Amino acid sequence: MSVAALRARPSLWRRMWKARWAYLFIAPFFVNFFVFEFFPILFSVFLSLRKWSGFGEMQYVGLANFRRVLSDERFWNAMRNTAVLWLGHIFIMMAAALLLAVVLNSKLLRGRTIFRTIYYLPNITAIAVMALAFTLIYDTNFGILNKLLAALHVPAIPWLSSPGWAKVSIVLFNLWGATGWFMVIIFAGLQRINPDLYEAASVDGANAWHKLRYVTIPQLRPVLFFIFIIETIGSFEMFTEPYLLTQGGPRDSTTTVALYIYLHAFKFFNMGYAAALSLVLFVSIAGVSLFQARFWKDETA
Repeated sequence: MSVAALRARPSLWRRMWKARWAYLFIAPFFVNFFVFEFFPILFSVFLSLRKWSGFGEMQYVGLANFRRVLSDERFWNAMRNTAVLWLGHIFIMMAAALLLAVVLNSKLLRGRTIFRTIYYLPNITAIAVMALAFTLIYDTNFGILNKLLAALHVPAIPWLSSPGWAKVSIVLFNLWGATGWFMVIIFAGLQRINPDLYEAASVDGANAWHKLRYVTIPQLRPVLFFIFIIETIGSFEMFTEPYLLTQGGPRDSTTTVALYIYLHAFKFFNMGYAAALSLVLFVSIAGVSLFQARFWKDETA
């Protein structure tokens, strides 16, 4: 570009002023991002290197909080609980969502719109209300589940008071709440599959199972990958479900990492250590997500 052209080109500030209305309309997003997301992240890094109760002066401790994480048995127990709750439902949830989406996509099913609405309802119901309802359902003495088991002459199950069954209770709660949402995502993916692929499979003599295995699932691979990543991140950040159903008990059997961070921050008032735990959780989620992305990439190569 010639010198004359450079001089004739408007300055950066002039171009910004010319587009000032566009910048004004997108400004709320950036203000919200920097105030409520970017700044808290930076402050968490700053706080992780200090000891602070939330009041008074901060005390610089360097990497002491991170060294404490390595020897914190309750933290590693929370990591195990989180992993168990994640693995306990994610594959079942994806299979159930896929099956429901395929069934509801069938033109042979009458009232498909009604069924889609019914299966999606848990996603628009307040999770606190859902947790209260499930607490009543899981009640050992008066819950619906144990009443049904009693009718089948099966002993009552301590759904929320047994370490093992408490995990199962949260897994079932997650399945009920999340399956409908991911069913909608998979259903949208099914709409994008070329019908000619199914016709070609029929000509080759493929049955319904073959079409599902060799046409539907391969075509839905990007959608399934998206669901797997999103649900993995959500599972590692699980807080509301164990907090409302079991408060992390019994005997820390359902204490997740997110709940453990909350306890240190707002019950023990150990803000610096809670910030360090948050960063460790962030790194863990990023590492698991990158591994999954690499695995799915290798599978689709």
